Amino acid sequence: MLEQLIPLATGGLGGLLGGNAAGAMFRKSGMNTASSSIVGLIAGALATQFLGPTLGPIVGSVIGSGGLDAVLGNLLSGAGGGGVGAILFGLVKSMMNK
Repeated sequence: MLEQLIPLATGGLGGLLGGNAAGAMFRKSGMNTASSSIVGLIAGALATQFLGPTLGPIVGSVIGSGGLDAVLGNLLSGAGGGGVGAILFGLVKSMMNK
């Protein structure tokens, strides 16, 4: 069970960071830190499920062998997914405000 929770947790953490970074672009549309954090967390965990197994070996080949390649792959895929999710949410929210 722990093998299933660690990728979700690291992907969610990456998504949280990526969502907050991307959500900073949409502060004028009413998107605050809490909404970008929640969207980033969810989108990061989902992206990790799809991109984590693919991105982990690529990161491992770049940085060398070790146990951190899967964790870094999950963080990167979560950050990308969280950033994309926050951007999409911000675009939809700004379109609804018009």
